Amino acid sequence: MSAVQYEITFDDISAHLLTLSLRFEPCSAVHQLTLPAWIPGSYLVRNFARHIVNINAYDADGELHLEQRDKQSWQLSCGQQPVTVTYQVYANDLSVRAAYVDDELAVLNPACLCLNVSEMTAQPHSLTLHKPTDLRCAAWRVATAMPKATHTAPLDFGCYQADNYDHLIDSPLLVGIFNVQQFNLDGVPHYVVVSGHNLFDEARLTADVAKLCQVQRDVFGALPQNLDQYWFLLWVTEQGYGGLEHKFSTLLLCNRYDLPAVQQTELTEAYQNLLGLFSHEYFHTWWVKRLKPQCFTPYVLDKEQYSRQLWLYEGFTSYFDDLALVKSGIIEQSRYLTVLEKLITRVSRNPSDSQQSLTDSSFTAWTKFYLQDENAVNSVVSYYAKGALVALLLEAELQSKGLNLAAFCRQLYQQHVATGTSDNAIFEQLIAWQLPELAAQLTGWINEAKPLPLAATLGKLGLTLTQRAPSSFSDLAGESSKVVPASLGCSLKTTAQGVFIQQLYWGSAAHQAGLMSGDQLVALGGYKISETSLTELMLRLPLGSVQPLFIFRKDRLLELALPIQQAAPAVAMLNVANEVTVKHWLSS
Repeated sequence: MSAVQYEITFDDISAHLLTLSLRFEPCSAVHQLTLPAWIPGSYLVRNFARHIVNINAYDADGELHLEQRDKQSWQLSCGQQPVTVTYQVYANDLSVRAAYVDDELAVLNPACLCLNVSEMTAQPHSLTLHKPTDLRCAAWRVATAMPKATHTAPLDFGCYQADNYDHLIDSPLLVGIFNVQQFNLDGVPHYVVVSGHNLFDEARLTADVAKLCQVQRDVFGALPQNLDQYWFLLWVTEQGYGGLEHKFSTLLLCNRYDLPAVQQTELTEAYQNLLGLFSHEYFHTWWVKRLKPQCFTPYVLDKEQYSRQLWLYEGFTSYFDDLALVKSGIIEQSRYLTVLEKLITRVSRNPSDSQQSLTDSSFTAWTKFYLQDENAVNSVVSYYAKGALVALLLEAELQSKGLNLAAFCRQLYQQHVATGTSDNAIFEQLIAWQLPELAAQLTGWINEAKPLPLAATLGKLGLTLTQRAPSSFSDLAGESSKVVPASLGCSLKTTAQGVFIQQLYWGSAAHQAGLMSGDQLVALGGYKISETSLTELMLRLPLGSVQPLFIFRKDRLLELALPIQQAAPAVAMLNVANEVTVKHWLSS
């Protein structure tokens, strides 16, 4: 029998309420009960305990003294008899990091539900899930990588067992109505679970995911030794996108129409992005869930835990996720180059590219990357996107020397999986590979707040990189024959009330005119501004002129002077200069 036992009851689905019971035999007169403040893989303090509605503790003699000590922990005074703690949790968070329940499904992350009992973290834990009595839930089942007890049937409600608390909170559950498909890789069963009733091509999705898993397995040479099963838990909803990695599973979120339609032969951009998400989270099976920064061993879940290596773990994963799409044959070479063009454009057009280094972006993820505001384009570098470009540059340099990044990552994994990587581990391996100059280059790429030498380096992969002015804010890739209008240098939001400034780029025409985020654009050059007229006005007004711009700033009407000027070249265009070199890279 597990030392620590939890039960979850679906108390009131309409109110999004879960009731939890925690039972254990105390080994001390005082125990601390603590809920994590954050969940591994998502670097933001989320204060899960705020969703606890009420909490009480008792034993056979009656109620016990339970005192809240801070935002996420309680001190329990107990005797020698078994203790029961009961509490309600409000579960209405539409994300892969927390808990949610409605009449179609429940998404349960034990990290935000199950209180940790001090001094018992390393002991076996169990979680018993009771089927809802609500008739709307009659067809509900349970999908999770958490091992079931022998008396619990597959995909059924009942008892699930974890080796310890860390194992428990790393095992999300998708409960409700779902479809499940299976494929095997190296004899290990992989399950693709898709929530809800959806009109989609199940066989195609499963086959494509299987191809991606094979490519990612080949990067590391083998599946992890202790991987005996893997679950893709896909939560399908009206609008959403994201994923969070776990050791034996991943919890994913997507839009219903991201899924491929039956008899749909073309690859839509939405489905391509969804496959990229599957690929990304599966790569994490090695690269974060087993090999991780040394400072995350062990995880400390009651406060921020800082690392300067997120560019390495999320950035490299972001490089290999889309690379797997082309290596698996799901997309062709030209489509992959378009993916890279968009990646380069998104990074290089932002002023933040010259304001924050990748190591600083990693370190401040807790307060900046995960808490972005309208000024983020000017101040926050994405360690996902720019980290992926660093991986691309490393690939180019290694390929030019007859090596490749996959072999490099494989060796880094093998050498450090038991201990984690120090901040110097990647440089030490480059030096061990007799590449001290590349180690020095990499030091600059990640520690300096400046653009990467993309054009100079991508030639080693057989590519040429040029840039042109964008024809619109959403113009991110490739050649274009469109006439390029003048540029405001900001993103816009159109509502029934009008056109508003969202993100304002430092140094842009809008910035020079004195515009601010939130301003409503009213008239330019004597003409009313609408979503369609603004583009036409920016195309027709003379370049080099300064035009009167009327705006509302809150409830004040202001007149500004807007310089009409062309946008700087920022849209990436990749062309193949050496087909043999490119094909070698994309097939090695």
